[in-house]
Amino acid sequence: MDELINSGLVSKQIGNFTLILLRVSILMMMLPIFSSKNISPQYKVAFSVALAVLITPLVDFKLDGKEEIIITIVKEIVLAMAIGGAARLAFYAADMAGQLMSNGMSLSIATSFDPEFGQSAEVARFLGILVTLLFFIMDMHHELIAVIVKSFEVLPPGQIGMAPTMIKAIFGGSKVFTLALKLAAPVVVGMVVANLMLGLLYKAAPQINIMFVSFPIFLFVGLILMMFTLPLFFKVIAEQFNGLKDALFNTLLMARP
Repeated sequence: MDELINSGLVSKQIGNFTLILLRVSILMMMLPIFSSKNISPQYKVAFSVALAVLITPLVDFKLDGKEEIIITIVKEIVLAMAIGGAARLAFYAADMAGQLMSNGMSLSIATSFDPEFGQSAEVARFLGILVTLLFFIMDMHHELIAVIVKSFEVLPPGQIGMAPTMIKAIFGGSKVFTLALKLAAPVVVGMVVANLMLGLLYKAAPQINIMFVSFPIFLFVGLILMMFTLPLFFKVIAEQFNGLKDALFNTLLMARP
C-alpha cells in the first residue's frame, strides 16, 4: 500500500512539475533580461528547470481533466505574453524614446544591430542599458521570480481566462507610447525649438549652408538636454518599476476565468 501511495505521489509531482516547467519556460522567453539573446539557451533551460524544481513542492493544484493539452499550452502562452508585455513595458518605452530622440538629433541613420530589440539607434541602446541597470539595482528580477511563484497560486495551469488576458495584453500596449513620450519629451521639444531657431537663421542669412550647420547643433543640444534630464528619466522609470509588481498581480487577477 505504501508503495502505491508513494508511486501516486510521485506521478502527481511529475505531472505538476511538467506543467510548472511549461509556464516557467514560456515566461523565461517573455520576461525582460531573462529573454535576452545575450543569455545562452543552455543557461535559460537550466534556470527554468531549477526554478520549476524549487516551485513544485511549494504549490499544489489539481486539473479538472477537461482541459486538453493544446488548449492548456495556448492559455499558458497568452498568459506569459500578457505578463511579459507588462514587465517589458519600461524597456520598450525606453527603446521607443531613444528612437524619437535619435530622429530629433539626426542620429537615426546611425543604426546598428541590437540583440534585444533588432534595429536600434545608439541612443536607444544607451537608454536600454540604463533601464537594465536600474532594473537590477531595484531588485526587480527577484520581484519577477516572486510573481512567477505567485501565479501558480492565483492561476493554476488550465484555469486561465482567455478573453480577459487578451484584452489586458492588447490595451496594455497603449501605455508604451505614453511612457515613451514622457521620456523623450524634453529632447524632442528641445529639437523642435532648435529647428525653429535654425529656420529663422536661414531666413536671415540664406547664404549659410544650414544643413551642415544643423548637424553639430542638433547633436550638441540633444546631448546637453539628455544629460540634464537623466534624473527625470530615472524618476519616471523608477516609478514604473515601483508599480510593476502590482501591475503584474492585476494581470493575474484579470486572467481568472
